[in-house]
Amino acid sequence: MKHPTALIWCAGLLGLLNAAPSYYWAAGGDALLGSIGQWLIDLRAEMPGLTGLALLGIALGKTGAAVVPIVAAHQLTSRRLTSHRPTSRRVRSRTASSEGLSPVRRRPASREVRCWNLSRLVAAGLIVYGAAGLLVNAGLLLWPGLDLQDPTARLGQALLWYPMLLLWGLVLAAGLRRLRASVAA
Repeated sequence: MKHPTALIWCAGLLGLLNAAPSYYWAAGGDALLGSIGQWLIDLRAEMPGLTGLALLGIALGKTGAAVVPIVAAHQLTSRRLTSHRPTSRRVRSRTASSEGLSPVRRRPASREVRCWNLSRLVAAGLIVYGAAGLLVNAGLLLWPGLDLQDPTARLGQALLWYPMLLLWGLVLAAGLRRLRASVAA
């Protein structure tokens, strides 16, 4: 891929694809709900409004996790193109100026840095959560003689949801690494 942010855009698309079923379920849809678990179907029957709000919150969280790295990549590439911006500034506190002390040089916690660090945290969390869920569910499915209470959910988790999270995290991590290398060069 020629463009250093292409992988980050692909990761964002994977994240939005992962969020889409949550929006659908929050709106009352039923398709693939059994692949999450019978517990969710039962909970939704008992408390549809609260479950819908929880699913909407999950969908919004996934959307945020998909969009923040794209914003961070945009900020990083635009900062590189307009590198005339200072990376630090002098900050003089009231106490320092009133006591005649020299100004303190501090680097502000910028939005760019927060978005970048949050993107790295999202990638790491997706990789760990996706890999752990995949291993646990695959292990439960493959364990000889184990009687599963909800095999449909285990299959859905092992073959669809956790691999999607893991793939999303791996693509995002690769994109962040590639972008960082291109900016450093």
